[in-house]
Amino acid sequence: KLSSDINIESFDLSTMELIVSIRKKVLISYNAQSIFCFCEVLETASSAMTKRCISANKDFCLVHSYSDSKPTILGETVLVSAPARIDLAGGWSDTPPLSYEFGGAVANLAVLVNSKRPLRAKCRLIKGGQGILLRTESKSPIDEQLLESTEVKISTLNDLADFHNPHSDCALLKSALVYLGLVSIDSISQDGSHCIQSYLKKFCRRENVDDLGLEIISCSLLPTGSGMGGSSILGGCVITAIAKCVGILLDGNGDFSNNIIHSVLMLEQLLTTGGGWQDQIGGLVGGLKLGTADVNVIPLQTRVKQFPLAPETKRELNERLVLVFTGKPRLAKNILQNVLRRWARRTNDIMRTLEGLVKGAHDAIESLNGGDVDAIGTCMSEYWQHKKVMAGVDSGVEPDSIKKLLAVLTENNVISGGTLCGAGGGGCLAILAK
Repeated sequence: KLSSDINIESFDLSTMELIVSIRKKVLISYNAQSIFCFCEVLETASSAMTKRCISANKDFCLVHSYSDSKPTILGETVLVSAPARIDLAGGWSDTPPLSYEFGGAVANLAVLVNSKRPLRAKCRLIKGGQGILLRTESKSPIDEQLLESTEVKISTLNDLADFHNPHSDCALLKSALVYLGLVSIDSISQDGSHCIQSYLKKFCRRENVDDLGLEIISCSLLPTGSGMGGSSILGGCVITAIAKCVGILLDGNGDFSNNIIHSVLMLEQLLTTGGGWQDQIGGLVGGLKLGTADVNVIPLQTRVKQFPLAPETKRELNERLVLVFTGKPRLAKNILQNVLRRWARRTNDIMRTLEGLVKGAHDAIESLNGGDVDAIGTCMSEYWQHKKVMAGVDSGVEPDSIKKLLAVLTENNVISGGTLCGAGGGGCLAILAK
């Protein structure tokens, strides 16, 4: 009853004021059931506020400021590929709202997997087609044999209606189209039965071509839930490929890297997976780099500084850095929710850990920049301990098999350190062999 007047979809200052006033009433009431029920409303409001902070506009995640360029020739394929990333230290400090309130710093590496860029997107305009064909592919990182694929045909606006569900088929591709302005969210909900064709022709700057089709294919050579930034980096590839194909200039202000990093952040808000900015920085900007974010600046402002590795340091990393897939995928969104709830409590343990994460990112950069590869192993192990504190012991962040494996490898003195990539809970284990 207390929350019936709250409209999260049109979240604005008056909505925020209403939520604060209701929160006070609930807390004064000392009614445990009311407090428990209202928690869901507060978490939804927090998510809406985070979206607003990222986009700084009422439409949240729709592209507004990019300029037009010439679309590609009909039938010509745009191919975009990118490396994966290994986070060395600082992860979770990049996640809104943590990065707004505290400031974030993450050190990570862009890496090839089996000497290949594992994340790819293709897009082309087709004459003689109708609608939009979306396809996702999962391939073997060894021989690129097709392991799994999913296709979706977009013929009406209703076919895009589940774009915000990360479990729906081709959700990332659907969200990228919505983000880039193919159709508004309101149109999807209000005019769902409308044919997509008129929207497609306008989107592709081909209003005089009646038999126009658009084909978008994403491909990953990484295991599902690898923790190596796959979905975020792939999102950047997909956005870039579509934009180039249909004539949207993403580097209109001369800063492509910052634009695409921010675009992926907004894309993930549309997709409801949330998350921070380190994944896309890790794979869409090459080599070793330090990503940071300004405190209390809206919309989010990220900065990236690259640090070229000395040839001998790069050679040693290639020899000693090992990736092991645990066989257990995970969706970072689940652990993310736990981290945000723990951050909301602001315990001394969490605050100390966040300080350690930021410091660890600078230490990792200093170690590799100075050629001290052994020290990076120590940074990775300390980082893993920080990740576990941020997520909490009951989050599933550290599977028993990983705990036992790291203990055995450490006891036998065969590694200098290691960490599960990304949020943890499964995915790939990065270890530095001795």
